[in-house]
This record gives sequence, structure tokens and C-alpha cells, in this order.
Amino acid sequence: MHLLKWKRILFLTLGWLLAAVSLAAAAIPTIAVEELKPGMKGYGKTVIRGADIETFDVEVLGVTGTETGGYNILIKASGPLLKESGGIAQGMSGSPVYIDGRLAGAVAYGQAFSDPNYCFLTPINEMLRLFDETDPRPSVFLPKSTPLMVSGFTADGVAHLNEELSPFGLTSYAVPGGTDELESVQLEPGSSVGVSLVRGDMVIGAIGTVTWTDDEGRILAFGHPFLQHGDSNYFMTNAWIFASVPNIQSAFKVGTLGKTLGRISQDRLSGIAGKEGENAPIIPMYVSVTDKDRGLHKSSNVQLITDEDLVPTLVDGVTYNTVSMAKDRKGGGTSRIRFTITAEGEKEGPIRLRRENMFYSATDIGKLTDSELNVATDMLMNNRFDKVTIQDINVDVETTSGCEVAEMLGATAPATAVQGGILPITLTFKPYRSEEITRTLNFKVPDKQPAGPMNLIVRSGNATAWITKALSRKNSRNGAQDGGDGNSEDETAMFQSSQRQFRDFLTEFNDMDANNEVIVDLMPTYGDERPSRRAAARSAAGSGNAMGSALTGLLKGSKYKQKFPLDFIITGESNITVDVQKR
Repeated sequence: MHLLKWKRILFLTLGWLLAAVSLAAAAIPTIAVEELKPGMKGYGKTVIRGADIETFDVEVLGVTGTETGGYNILIKASGPLLKESGGIAQGMSGSPVYIDGRLAGAVAYGQAFSDPNYCFLTPINEMLRLFDETDPRPSVFLPKSTPLMVSGFTADGVAHLNEELSPFGLTSYAVPGGTDELESVQLEPGSSVGVSLVRGDMVIGAIGTVTWTDDEGRILAFGHPFLQHGDSNYFMTNAWIFASVPNIQSAFKVGTLGKTLGRISQDRLSGIAGKEGENAPIIPMYVSVTDKDRGLHKSSNVQLITDEDLVPTLVDGVTYNTVSMAKDRKGGGTSRIRFTITAEGEKEGPIRLRRENMFYSATDIGKLTDSELNVATDMLMNNRFDKVTIQDINVDVETTSGCEVAEMLGATAPATAVQGGILPITLTFKPYRSEEITRTLNFKVPDKQPAGPMNLIVRSGNATAWITKALSRKNSRNGAQDGGDGNSEDETAMFQSSQRQFRDFLTEFNDMDANNEVIVDLMPTYGDERPSRRAAARSAAGSGNAMGSALTGLLKGSKYKQKFPLDFIITGESNITVDVQKR
């Protein structure tokens, strides 16, 4: 028994030695968990309106936990402030609690009790160790009970953001924007603190309470994790509380994030830590949206955190919300999006993704508009090849309630063409609820195209139907065969996905066909040829990738493929056969 007692004293002494420098800098007297006894009384600090710090009464009920797993302090809170707030509210996390005039810990978990006046504290010595933590980030997400507050969002924008955040266990609700009174509000124990993911014309973040500060500008807050991403780079802000709203499940504070004061650098089980005056790295993003129906223009200028997991979702949320503000209606329509992403890869060096496309949806055009932007940001942030830093995102969108889609009815061309010459192709389209129209495109015949019949596919850049048909045709003729002496360059290229590099994906993304483009290309000829032994071996070795590789090859087309952008989305396809003559 005496040996266990001495081991515990030794463990606690080592823990306090690790935090000794922090304690000296803070000059805040603290009380260790072994000193706490049931019945001891004290007080806590928090904000339930504006930026005014107020106190509530506290009684210690006991200490739970182990040396290995850590301790928690069970308390009961009371007093007029708790009656007004509806008990321990979401947003009070991090509120410092003092026993006998010394800092014991931070309000951390209160929602588990049916009586909202009971909660656990995270001991202050465990929080102080945050400044010494350097271990990699664990894969744990924000508890579902921790809400995000957003401003600058429409109702549809909030609903869409919540759909995208749900895989992370996150939810959000809209609050009013910032207030001028926050300009001079500083952080101190008991004051509200914000952790922001997006700042600028839109704000996304969470509010908690400061537990501890020191003369160097360091802070501890929350008493529990925010996203538990370990080493972090969040915007640290002050905050303004409008009210604490009682709720059957758990009361919660309604507030708004204010001025950026520093950087949150640690996000772990015992809380968050940061320092005033430090700057978190940012991703600047500008979105411009024009509603063509009304001639109305909206734009959003924001800065995002650089978290690899969250960036695609944040980019999607900002873009969708800006579109929602501009069109100011529900339902479908047509959109045209242009975007540029500038980035830097540690291995790849400078990266520039540029994309323009048109989309139509009968239900929610906003969700479809930035689908390729989502693919781009996810590819950059979560690829398996290279660590990429996004430097800038620029997005331009035009939207209309109209259906700007036309079906390709047919294609005609002269019966003959000359090697290296120009072949005029006339296309007939049937736009939605409009009369037929024609467009003429000039296709350059390859210089070395063999004399004789030249088969062309004329199709939409939206090639799903054509690709499915082409793959079915190829598989039915050649899929089960092996051997042979043929060696098709196009066919061989289809089976190299396992050897592709990051640059290949970036190039293919920039070169993808668009829905408003007419694609004219030489028709693949599979005939009864058997694949080469080399291609067949590649196919057998990686049969799981064969379909994807073939799909990539067909989408890429031949080196003679030519694109012709039009001002509407195209569906359908047509085939042309022309007799090519020598020059």
C-alpha cells in the first residue's frame, strides 16, 4: 500500500515538473487532484452575454479516473447565473473552476447528465501538458455534441454544409455576424474564445471558454478536444455571446466569432492550446456568382484553414452558399463554372488546375455546380503521391433557371476529305423546348491519315453513354482472348494506371472533356484483333483496374481528338464515315 502511494506521488511530481515552467510564467496558483475532497467549494468563470465575465458556484463531488488514463473532477454548479443559462451550457467548455482560490481545471463534459448542473472538469495539470505534446494527430473527429456556428450563410447553405459535415460528426447552426464591441475584447480566464475554420465574408467556427493564460500570450481552453487533430493550425478569435439558451438535452450558448487574435496549435483530448499574436497559414478563396435571370451578382472573399481533411468540405460549403445567395431560389437550372487553383507540391513543385464546364440539374443546381471543384481540392489535399499546399482558389459561376441543354440529332459532312485538310461537319441540335439549330465545326484531318474510309465519332463531352457502349463492344469482342502478335499503342496505354504518377492525374484533370464541348475523334477499331501478349499480361495482372484503365483510355481518346466548345450542354452522339484521299 505504501509503495503504491509513493508511486502515485512520484507520478504526480513528474507531471508537475513538466508543467513547472508554464505555471511559473502564468503565476496562477493551482490545486492538484490529490488535494481535492468531496464538499470543497469554489467558483467558476464564464460569459453568458456579451463579453462580461461572471461567476457561478461550484461544489466538488469527487475525483474519478486513474494515473494512466487521466483524472476527471466531478462537480455540481449552482447559483443565479446557472439558473439563467439553463445549467452547464455548450460553449461553457473551458470555463475555469477555482477551489480555495486556486485553479482546479476546466468545465469539459456536462451533457451526459439529465441534470445540467453536474459536469466533469479536466484537471489543469493535464491541460498544461498540451504545450509539450508533439505526437502525431489521432484519427478522431469532433464529438457530435459540439456545434459549429456559422454566419453569412443562407438557410439552404447551412443545410448543405450540415450534409457535408455529417461524416465528421459535425453540425452547425446560423448566428448573426460579428459586432464592433469585440474590437477591444481581450482573452483572459473565463472569457469566451472562438476557434475558426473559415473567416471573412463567411465564418465557420466554434465557441468555448478560456481556462488559463500567461504573460507570453499562451492560452488553454475548452477542456476537451475540438477536432482532436493534434498539431493544428486554427484561427484563434475572441467571441461575443448573445444568450445561453436552455434546452431539454443541453443548454447552449448562441454567440459569434470576432477578431482573430492568434493561432490554435494543439487540439487534443484534454483541450486546445494556442498563442496570441501567431498567424495560422491560410488558403485565400474568392467566389463570384452571377444570376443571369436577374443580372444579380454576389461574391465571397474568405480565408480557410489548411486542414487536409476539412478543406474540400469548406470549399464546397463556401461555393454552394455563394451560389445560393446569388440565385435566391430553390430548384434546378443550368450553371457554368470556371475555377483556378494555384498550389505547390513538395515533390511536384508549382501546380495549377484550371477547369471550365457547364452543368444542368432538375433539382438542385448548386450541388452539381462545384462537383469538379470538390474533386480537385480532394485530389490535391488527400492524394497518395505528394503533400500539397494550396495557395489560392478563384471561382467564377453563372447560373440560370433555364435548361440550356440540346440533344445532338445528327451530323453530316462531305463524302471526301484530303489528308491534312479541313473537314466541315454540320451538326443538328434540338434544344430544350426550342426549334432545331445547326452548328458547323471544322475538323482537321490528320496529316498521315491512311487513304480510304475514316470513321469518326462525334459526341458530347459528357461521354458516359458512349463510353459504356464502347467498353461493352470491346469486351464482347476481345475480353476473353489472349495471345496474338498485334501491338496496339492505344490499347497498351490503357493498362498502365498502376504506373501513373501524380502529374498524370493533374494533366488529365485539366484536359477532361466538358459537358458543353463537341468531341470529334477517330473511332476506335477493335474488330476481331486480339490484344498483344504484353497488354494481355498487364490485364491479367491487374484485372481489378482493367475497367478503370480502359475507361481512362477511351475518355482520353486518340492524339487526333479535337474539341469544340459551344454555349449549351450537349447530349447524344453521331458517327461519320468519310473517304480520305491522298494529297
